[in-house]
Amino acid sequence: MAALSARTGIHVDNATGGCRAFTRAYVPAAGTSGMQIRVYDEGAAQDCLFVLGWGNRCRHRNVQWLIDQLATAYRVHAVELPTHITDYQREWVGPVQEYAADIGRFDLLGHSAGGLTAAHLDADGIGNRVYLSPWWDSDFPVPGPVLDAIASLPMTKPFIPIDTLDADAIGDLATTQQLADAPSSVSPAFLRTVFRAQRSLPPARDTAAAFCSLTDTIVDPRAVGERLPADRIRLYDGGHELFSSSGREHTVETVLDALQRGPDAL
Repeated sequence: MAALSARTGIHVDNATGGCRAFTRAYVPAAGTSGMQIRVYDEGAAQDCLFVLGWGNRCRHRNVQWLIDQLATAYRVHAVELPTHITDYQREWVGPVQEYAADIGRFDLLGHSAGGLTAAHLDADGIGNRVYLSPWWDSDFPVPGPVLDAIASLPMTKPFIPIDTLDADAIGDLATTQQLADAPSSVSPAFLRTVFRAQRSLPPARDTAAAFCSLTDTIVDPRAVGERLPADRIRLYDGGHELFSSSGREHTVETVLDALQRGPDAL
């Protein structure tokens, strides 16, 4: 297994005092700072690789809620992406691809930046693919040429403020801990590598389906419609994070169906 360390442990929700156990945690051998992969194994025969979004952590109550839903059918491998990167291939895609090579056959779930990362994965064992509000493009209130100019600056220190990751944007169930852990700034190098990842996306696979909200203010849902036909897209009411939106109970079964049965489940 591609790992430097493995351990068992629990997450404690500071707001409720609740706990959630995980069976193993891995730090990929590629040496990526900030990436961890936690495995939740309750005896399921199938595997799901779940690539979390930018700033998501397994300890977040709403992330734990979705992991609980997945764990009814899957052994869940939950990937926490590092926050501040300069090379998406080396720091996001490469380590996840290396880890995935050891799983065997698995279904793939990616949220936001995890959906961007997952779309670049190419492994023989991948079955169905489901993307939740994938970060395939952004709708910044700044002209494209200005953004490209900012992204071209040779700077890796995060100093460009991000003020859109609030409860209204994320979802009405967003917790104080989630909001406190959300990234507050980015670097030009981060923007540059994200733009490269978005502009070099491979063609969407036939086994892919996506869930998104048309009111998403964090990612641009039009990019989903440009990459997938309408019959492989399911809309939901809520914020950027399906699992942090109060309508999640009405949609999560369809997410699980799409993971297990493919786009035909929609």
